[in-house]
Amino acid sequence: MSDLSDLESTTLTHRLVLLGVAELSGRDAVPAHAGEVVSTCVDRVDEVEGDILGRVSEADVARALNQLEDAGLVERADVGDTSAVGKGRPAYVLPMGTDALCDTLADDARLAALVERVRTVYEQES
Repeated sequence: MSDLSDLESTTLTHRLVLLGVAELSGRDAVPAHAGEVVSTCVDRVDEVEGDILGRVSEADVARALNQLEDAGLVERADVGDTSAVGKGRPAYVLPMGTDALCDTLADDARLAALVERVRTVYEQES
């Protein structure tokens, strides 16, 4: 289980990526391949209020995933993927619960709409 106090030092892009993995988790699409996380983040960036300038790149998300993994805020999953689609791409899961993540990030007004979306997706699947 990750120490949620580490979230205090995350950037807005890191938080977007964490919520992207959380949304995929709510859809039972985890472990989530990096490409799926990129797609989710690109689709949701307009819901973030703040200093992300219009879009987030694949490189931004990949860099954030690596940094979040180093901080213990996401974990790389061994998926044993044999399909051509996901082959060779890392896949990620949250070591903390989606509710705990959303509760911690709910205080960030820039992410209010996205946190609410993740909670809604998560509740629909539960």
